[in-house]
Amino acid sequence: MISLKALRPFNITSAFSKILSFQAAFTPTFQYQSPAFQFRAMSSLSSSKSDIDRVITYWFGNGEDAAPMEKWFHGGPEVDAEIQDQFAELVDQARASKLSSWTEEPKGTLALVILLDQFSRNLFRGSPLSYSAGPLALDISTTAIAKGFERQLTYQQQSFFYLPLVHDENLISQIAATALCEALEHRIENGTEAHNFARISKVMAERHRDAILRFGRFPGRNEALGRVSTPEEIEFLKKHPAGF
Repeated sequence: MISLKALRPFNITSAFSKILSFQAAFTPTFQYQSPAFQFRAMSSLSSSKSDIDRVITYWFGNGEDAAPMEKWFHGGPEVDAEIQDQFAELVDQARASKLSSWTEEPKGTLALVILLDQFSRNLFRGSPLSYSAGPLALDISTTAIAKGFERQLTYQQQSFFYLPLVHDENLISQIAATALCEALEHRIENGTEAHNFARISKVMAERHRDAILRFGRFPGRNEALGRVSTPEEIEFLKKHPAGF
């Protein structure tokens, strides 16, 4: 039984202050804006939406055919070149935290996560820069997940919100990623193509988790990051070239 003396006194003023502060973070402030300011804001919003749509359409296609999965897992130099040509400037802006307005809605947040967590790997393959945007992608994706943003999108798109957690060399992130991917699998009807995709996502998350449990890091990144592989990691990479 909990002693009443052990309970901290309830401060209603403090409680309301916290509630109002939280609401303020998600409530727009209405104030007079000149026509010129409104025009610039609308132009900026339109430009952002266009870029967001470009990223989403390129990466997910129409959401029905097999082309996106081929691009995700077997893209190679051709896809790297396409991303360099079409999205290099956006990736630079994302890495410099210049696209924070995209996080105001689910689709924009997803596009930003794709730029940071996926396209950075294509543009800087084999370089430390390939992984350097990971912490920013992780912060953006976990905040979005806390808001339930990913649940408003397709099952494939939901899984990409979880990848920054999957890619993080931290056991807590790995446990969370595995749980999220498992929950996604349970939300989808068994026997469907969507369920199979979710199952594969869960298995991949489990493999990443197991690598972190075993080594505390992903051995496949050692060369790019200038880390010396242990004999055990070298043997592991012979069987698992991807490093997980």
